[in-house]
Amino acid sequence: MFGAANALNERIRVITAGVNSLVPAAVSKKERSEMEPYYKLGELAKFLKRTEKELTKLAENGTLKGRKVQGEWVFGSQDIVLWMEQEMIRMTPEETSEFEDAVVRADLEKEEFTLSEMLSPESIELEFSARTKPSIINEIVKLGERVGKLWDPETMAQALREREEKGSTAMGCGVAILHPQCPQTGVISENFLALAIASRPVPFGGGFDGLTDVFFLLCCETQAIHLRALAKLSRILKTPGFLDELRQCPDPMSICDLLAKAERELD
Repeated sequence: MFGAANALNERIRVITAGVNSLVPAAVSKKERSEMEPYYKLGELAKFLKRTEKELTKLAENGTLKGRKVQGEWVFGSQDIVLWMEQEMIRMTPEETSEFEDAVVRADLEKEEFTLSEMLSPESIELEFSARTKPSIINEIVKLGERVGKLWDPETMAQALREREEKGSTAMGCGVAILHPQCPQTGVISENFLALAIASRPVPFGGGFDGLTDVFFLLCCETQAIHLRALAKLSRILKTPGFLDELRQCPDPMSICDLLAKAERELD
């Protein structure tokens, strides 16, 4: 058991360090978010500690998105991150914790943050009436605009649409964590969370019976913070009883208190 856990931790550490190691520490957050390093098949196999044959199979069946250049597979760092996000959904809470620790070690800036500080009562909507994926995206970005942390909701909405086209952000528990694939540093003032809870679950590409009723919007300034926040939020959502309590909260302030409590209990 410990051998398997150590192997997983090493694999996550190498993935995270590999993606971040190609980004020079001296560049700004904006410049870093715009950089798109690419890996050749052999380079990615070395970083992931997987065989070229295994990665080729993942690429051919579309699990790990790549493209062929002059007959050779190459993979963009954003596609690698997308694959990591999908892997995270399937991880146990313990594996997700190991993933989060690995990202912290690889983060060049190691900026401190808490989810409870990213979520404010004003960015929570408990009577969410949107019933389709397009309307959900259009409405949830307004929560960020409402608290003054999102300057251009349409640009963010388009980034969310593009991310959803690559794969649903819905989890298997009636929850979706919407987020852009790349940090949208030009349209947000700081890292933030928004939350919308629908009175009835709606189709969103995942969740219980294909339905989702809890929608988070996660917007971060860097990819490292995004992965850390996504891992921490995933751990909380997988905590037994948390979602039941969340759905029963009578007002936004009680949700903020519940999240803060759950976050403290992770440490």
